[in-house]
Amino acid sequence: MADPKLVDQLSGAAPTQWEAILERSQPMAFSQYGQDTNWWLLRSALDAMRRTLPNPPFILLTGDMLAHNFSSKYRETATRHDAASYRSFVLKTMEFLSLQLRKRFSRAPILLTPGNNDDDCGDYGIEAGGAFLHDTAELVRKLARSDAELASAWDALGSYDIPHPALRSARIISLNTVFFSNKYQAQEFGKGCANVSSSAPDDLFAWFEARLGRAQQAHEKVWLMFHIPPGMDGFSSLEKYEQLVNNDHDSPAQACSLASVPMWTPKWTTRFDELLAKYQDTIVAAFAGHTHTDWFQVLNASASEPGFVLINPSISPVYNQNPSFRVGTFSNGGTLSDQSVYYLTNLIFAGKSTPGEWKREYTFSSEWKLGGITGANLSKLYRDVASEDAAQSEWLKLLNASSSAAHLPPESAPALYCPSEALTPESYTSCFCSAVSKRR
Repeated sequence: MADPKLVDQLSGAAPTQWEAILERSQPMAFSQYGQDTNWWLLRSALDAMRRTLPNPPFILLTGDMLAHNFSSKYRETATRHDAASYRSFVLKTMEFLSLQLRKRFSRAPILLTPGNNDDDCGDYGIEAGGAFLHDTAELVRKLARSDAELASAWDALGSYDIPHPALRSARIISLNTVFFSNKYQAQEFGKGCANVSSSAPDDLFAWFEARLGRAQQAHEKVWLMFHIPPGMDGFSSLEKYEQLVNNDHDSPAQACSLASVPMWTPKWTTRFDELLAKYQDTIVAAFAGHTHTDWFQVLNASASEPGFVLINPSISPVYNQNPSFRVGTFSNGGTLSDQSVYYLTNLIFAGKSTPGEWKREYTFSSEWKLGGITGANLSKLYRDVASEDAAQSEWLKLLNASSSAAHLPPESAPALYCPSEALTPESYTSCFCSAVSKRR
């Protein structure tokens, strides 16, 4: 919908015809900082992924396939914007993305997890067993090259548990963590997206615990993938802190004590943390999205072998980051050996006639000199970022894929690095306020 003139044509066409229509999209420039991904940027990003790794063993997409404010943009741009037409358009969009992925990666299993924008009703409203999950279940199954059990689990909870595509005695569990968000409110599409009660968070957690138990009994290792990570929202907390200081004239000490904003409802973070501690020998890696940043979390940091969540950067530059994607390498035992991030270096100049220039931004092992990607190594990185100016400056740069449009001053760093280990409102407040106090 970046070119409103094409929306009616897209709405009336089959997804197989969308590429030809979008090739007429105006303007012919990549979407810029502050905007979601348009066709020209999407095409360039997928081509860059193909050039970087032509035959990956599998691909993980950690949510938000649909753009922000998708439903309102459709109402504003489509001539026919009744519920049935919109539902059809959402499915066609997902089908088109699937076609574009398959065009470049014909053999790889492609695993999706739903984001907070991935629903017919809009942000944080995805309903268990609802229209979006039902409509996309078969598409998700085919992309994953899996079976009817995946489609059924996706239809019910937007989650699934499948054998790892590249590792023996291992599984990937995809969790619809939108259910755990502190912003979650189920909405039923058939009732005009009215709010409805839902047991989905409890149902999903029980399902997740049972699946971990099954994997442990089978002596299988588990990778997790989901969209919204647990713990605290550093950017929203920083924004709230600055508003309190600038608008309400609170002192920094007062503001930091009031500024914590959770990603998940805190009880779910606590229960998730406890579950991961129980199954620390089973879960070897976790991947998330949502923040649009190249970030990480350490889980159960005090444990001898803490867990971690690697949070993937985004193609969309809507929050002023440079478009980027991650390529990881892993051992036969399922642990992550290394990872590299690739980013678009010429966003403001790129378009149909000026190709996007993508390059490797960094590789973890050579950048941080810490060896493989483990909870212990990421905990060491966290301590370095918190205590060393040089490490902190480099980390802030890489957080937004070297974007000058998303420059973060050093004083913003504590609000953003504290959530890497401080996953509860109490621990986050303690970390943030301590750092604010030292800076005064």
